[in-house]
Amino acid sequence: MLSRIRGFTLIEILVVLVIISIITAVAVLSLGSLGGNSAAKHAAEQLADLTDLASQQAVMRGQQYGLRIAPHGYTFLLYNGHDWSPIQNDDLLRARQLDNSVTLSLQLEGTPITLPSKGQHTAETDDSIMDTGKPELKPQIMLLSSGEITPFKISVRDAGQNPSYTITGDLLHGIQLVPPGTHSGS
Repeated sequence: MLSRIRGFTLIEILVVLVIISIITAVAVLSLGSLGGNSAAKHAAEQLADLTDLASQQAVMRGQQYGLRIAPHGYTFLLYNGHDWSPIQNDDLLRARQLDNSVTLSLQLEGTPITLPSKGQHTAETDDSIMDTGKPELKPQIMLLSSGEITPFKISVRDAGQNPSYTITGDLLHGIQLVPPGTHSGS
């Protein structure tokens, strides 16, 4: 007598696959939250990539680019031969406002720079008010068509006490993203 061999039904297989999918999704989400510093990491990666792109475009297009850093955002500027203005009609190099939980700080040639908050005038802008009554924008970091870069270090930190990501730039090493706990080559 042959005994009847019972297999799995399609429904049973599908139920097992759904359960495995749910467990996998929960595991992936929990691993993503272990990073803890993901907003700062994303902001640092994006700023480093965009700054490198602007530097390359400056050389390829023969134009002078600049970068203006604020505590919670940054703006790429373009020099038109007379003054600096924010880059218009470019989705990649548009001005960016970061989440309030992410803070930027800047050092130029090893000197910490006090960053103006939004709408705040500094001595630099007060001296350069044009006939329009508006302060003239000036970049803190220059990305020149000759390939030269103002030596800088930007720290990107989240609201917690997590270590910061660092973006460095100089003529010798170019623009680098340095994860927390490591040192750059510059």
